[in-house]
Amino acid sequence: MSEHKTLSTQPAGFWQGAKDSQAIIFTYLPVSFAFGVSATQFGFSAWEALFLSCTMYAGASQFLVVALLGSGTSIWMTALTVIALDIRHLLYGPALTNLIQDRLNLKKTAIWAWGLTDEVFASGMIKLSQRRQQWSESWMLGLSLFSWVSWALGSLLGGLFADQVSKLPQFLQAALDFLLPALFLSFLLAAFEKKHTFVVSVTLVVSAIACYFIDLSAAIFIGILSGIFAGLFKHYVLKQPDDAYAGGSHES
Repeated sequence: MSEHKTLSTQPAGFWQGAKDSQAIIFTYLPVSFAFGVSATQFGFSAWEALFLSCTMYAGASQFLVVALLGSGTSIWMTALTVIALDIRHLLYGPALTNLIQDRLNLKKTAIWAWGLTDEVFASGMIKLSQRRQQWSESWMLGLSLFSWVSWALGSLLGGLFADQVSKLPQFLQAALDFLLPALFLSFLLAAFEKKHTFVVSVTLVVSAIACYFIDLSAAIFIGILSGIFAGLFKHYVLKQPDDAYAGGSHES
């Protein structure tokens, strides 16, 4: 029994991270394929689409980049717009490191932190929240690198086979737009616990109001801030700290 427990709680390695990235890969491939198609429609080549995915790696924001640049918007205005849209990524690193108990290796951290997309972040949070002993930087490297490779590969294939997309049924073309939100929603549901009800409820309500009265980009950032303040309010005003901060980690 003790041997089984040791094996089940030892840190996961690089290839386990690659294996755990399968759900992300299966979603990234069709979405990045759609990006490659979109890029060619705005005048970019398949290799330029690949270059954007390899260097920028901003997920859905890349659709906005090619649309803005293709319509003649200056590169500076495009950069500022994307920074405003993706500013939430500044919060991902601190949120993860707040749960990481091991000493981090700067070189490894720099690599997996660069690949910290919404979905990779969500996977890391789930691992740290539910199976903290199995989290490792090698696991994060496998998760983030294979997710990045799948995004880059899909972008290249989309650019190369863009002419064939028009032959797909309309419902398949429309379904591509919902794959990323559906994947992230599945991660949210997997990590959700009853103790998170207050924070999640506040975030959903505030985000919906902001989306209705302002726009989606602002709603994302406002929703993040509302979740932070709701968590602080719960912890310091309602005096309801989570188990992880109320006397150590909790094992079920």
